[in-house]
Amino acid sequence: MIKGIIFDMDGTILNTLEDIKISVNHALKIKNLPEKTDEDIRFAVGNGAFKLIERVTPKSYTLDEIKEVFQIYQAHYDQNSSNHTGPYPGILELLKALKKQKIKLAVCSNKFEHIVEELNVKMFLNLFDASVGEVKGIPIKPAPDMVYKALDILGLTKEEVLYVGDSEVDMDTASNALVKSVGVTWGYRKESLLREHNADYIIHHPNQLLEIIKGENKA
Repeated sequence: MIKGIIFDMDGTILNTLEDIKISVNHALKIKNLPEKTDEDIRFAVGNGAFKLIERVTPKSYTLDEIKEVFQIYQAHYDQNSSNHTGPYPGILELLKALKKQKIKLAVCSNKFEHIVEELNVKMFLNLFDASVGEVKGIPIKPAPDMVYKALDILGLTKEEVLYVGDSEVDMDTASNALVKSVGVTWGYRKESLLREHNADYIIHHPNQLLEIIKGENKA
């Protein structure tokens, strides 16, 4: 019986690309590095902010140099994480429909947890029961630990949730946590990549998730 849904954030419920790109390019410009396009950022996100900066800086950069760019990026993004960010079409309606069905909701994101909490309040008006992000001591996705943390907060088992995300990182996270995965095609990665990483379901519109839950609960 599906009693909860765990969502990824970037590329799944929120289109965060523009704000991330602006903060990345702010940091790169300060360091006299070439700025990045939407497509560059689309393929750099997914494994946390530090990995993002590692991917957009020159391969010749030392760890200390990457850290410098990261600190500039993060300071800017902390103050500008919601200027151009908003829910994808149909997401708010989906979340409200899930709440009406008494389904518990969580977000697991590789963003820092304070930003996840802030965006969930600002963008989703406290519809989520749990906001899980990067904190010291808990490995980020695709490790399963964030999902386990969400399950503890929700008071559910792994058999009682679906994990919804837009990337190979999300599909691997679900697999590692032994929960069923739903890949969404409106985010930052191609459908073929979601299938390669063994998505249990693929959806092209948010309301298709309601049908999957209905089918799971009939079975």
